[in-house]
Amino acid sequence: MRATPERLNTATLTVILPHYDCADYLSLAVESVLRQDFRDLVLVVVDDCSPDDAWTRALRPFAADTRLVALRTSRNVGHLRIKNAVLERVRGPYVGFQDADDISLPGRFTHQVRMLASGRADLVGCGYQYIDDAGRITGHRRMPRHGNLWMRLGRSTVAHHPATVIRRDMMDRLRGFDGTVRLGADTDFHLRASRLYRLRNTRRLLYQYRIWPKSLTQAPDTGFGSEARRAYTEAMTARELTRRQARSREELLPLLAAPPNDIEFELRPVRIG
Repeated sequence: MRATPERLNTATLTVILPHYDCADYLSLAVESVLRQDFRDLVLVVVDDCSPDDAWTRALRPFAADTRLVALRTSRNVGHLRIKNAVLERVRGPYVGFQDADDISLPGRFTHQVRMLASGRADLVGCGYQYIDDAGRITGHRRMPRHGNLWMRLGRSTVAHHPATVIRRDMMDRLRGFDGTVRLGADTDFHLRASRLYRLRNTRRLLYQYRIWPKSLTQAPDTGFGSEARRAYTEAMTARELTRRQARSREELLPLLAAPPNDIEFELRPVRIG
């Protein structure tokens, strides 16, 4: 029986996996989520108007798994707007993220949800391994245990966004991600979240981050060092400075809300298999 969007109301954990033209790695990413020992989850795969249907063939081995929801956008909008649209439908207590070319290692969600449920954190990231286009491990990185402290010390990158799990109710106040851009807003989200919530990382290596030429962070037009990222970083820094100048909580709270999606689109169910 195919999972339905209504499942987003009942699952403890909703994992959001946006996808665009990444069918070669999609099956591995989906399998890494559905094979986790944390079972009370729903995985929402959203295709962002890829040029063909190869991605649906990549999902066929999982067609019978009732935890899989497959959707397609009515137009290409970028992963941040997709996440905002899905988050509007989620009612379960926790939300996790996964990139279509990455891999979640065994035990990831059990460990992260346990930290959230203990009341020690509102966002939990983890350490991760770097892998290349063939899946070979090329290195690793452990993120700081206390992200808020590192933020206060001037560090903006305190968690690897697709390797995080958050409390869904954070979004009631933060209003999700900046819905006016296609990239860079994960750091903006962490900056805003750190004002009110506890950002933590487990030092365990629970995620594999693929570095390859076509990824969003490596492609010339969108990668680190690109003009698009530079411009967004400047705008993000200016907004953060404004927040630091707020003289009261009442003045600060409106500054923490993200701009809503600036493009209208639909999320349409897709039948797999």
